[in-house]
Amino acid sequence: MQPDVKTAWLSILTNVLLVMIKALLAAATGSLAIKADAVHSLTDVLSSFAILLGIKISKRRTRAFPYGLYKLENLVALGTSLLIFLAGYEIIKDVFANASPLVAGQMPLAVGGIALTIIITWLFSRYELKKGEETGSPSLVADARHIWTDMLSSLVILLSLLGNMIGFALDRYAALIVVAFIGRTALLIALDAVRVLLDASLDPESLESIRRIVTNDPHVVTINQLRARNAGRYKFVELDLTLRVKELEKGHRISEEIKRSIKAELQHVDHVQIHYEPQQKDHFIVAMPLSADRRTLSEHFGEAPFFRMVTLLARTGDVTLDAVTANPFCDEEKAKGIKVANWLLTQGVDSLLVREQLAGKGPGYVLGNAEVTIEVTRQSDAEVALSNLRESGSQES
Repeated sequence: MQPDVKTAWLSILTNVLLVMIKALLAAATGSLAIKADAVHSLTDVLSSFAILLGIKISKRRTRAFPYGLYKLENLVALGTSLLIFLAGYEIIKDVFANASPLVAGQMPLAVGGIALTIIITWLFSRYELKKGEETGSPSLVADARHIWTDMLSSLVILLSLLGNMIGFALDRYAALIVVAFIGRTALLIALDAVRVLLDASLDPESLESIRRIVTNDPHVVTINQLRARNAGRYKFVELDLTLRVKELEKGHRISEEIKRSIKAELQHVDHVQIHYEPQQKDHFIVAMPLSADRRTLSEHFGEAPFFRMVTLLARTGDVTLDAVTANPFCDEEKAKGIKVANWLLTQGVDSLLVREQLAGKGPGYVLGNAEVTIEVTRQSDAEVALSNLRESGSQES
């Protein structure tokens, strides 16, 4: 049995137990207030059955509903919020309607019995709330908050009993406080459910996590659009990306890797849809590792103290920008080549002109996987090597 279904059944059994205790107390004491509270708990039993039904049905997929019936859970949560509003109304009605007083001789029994129901309610509400958050079930979370309102309504009755014992009537003041809490809880549950039913976006934290996962992939140039929503506990994500790819098959593989990364980090992601297009550039950037004199091509890729970045127009090959930048990883002790390769990707490099053969090495895999063209030359003079590259026309835009 799945955790959410098991918790829903435990909720039903707990509410049945509370109904039985309160019904016995009402019969023994003649208290209309306790009798009303027993009826109130009976509505929770019906609510729990509705939640269980929502959990079971929401996972089904049919031809008419290929994406599942996940929003049924939110409909159940919305219905639960209405029951909470009703509970607040019942408390006001019972407390201010001057319900029949307790039989004096049964006062200790009434106090002890109501105290027991409060303890049971408090313990189970904490348990159900924890399970609801773990499974991501909005209906379980809503039911846990609903049960908490039962505890507050029982507290009102307990205060009324204690007030009668010492000669003070405190029930009306306590009721106002409880009803305020009940109204706030019901409003929050209703707003959360309505947001999902109206396809509101995911919370900012989840959206930021998705952006971070996507941009960490070196093939992603830009995120053109990100849309995500909830349906029940599940998340649906839509992405429009520009990728640094030339082959359709490779673009598909990259999008599948991004999907797996998103599902691995975020809980309850049902579907990730990615539309991608290859990067269209009117210019390209050539990088060259330089020696200390800033003119000679370095024989060592990772240890080169400088890198020359030359921006060329794709159509004519004319230089639009030429700059020399210090290698931020030349003094690293470990994996400097891979770190430099990843750094070059962040600089938007399209082609690398080197004297060192990188095939079969870590930096070569990193750059090749990102479709950076690696040109190996025997020429030591950077200017001559660049001129030969431009004349050969081997660089593809």
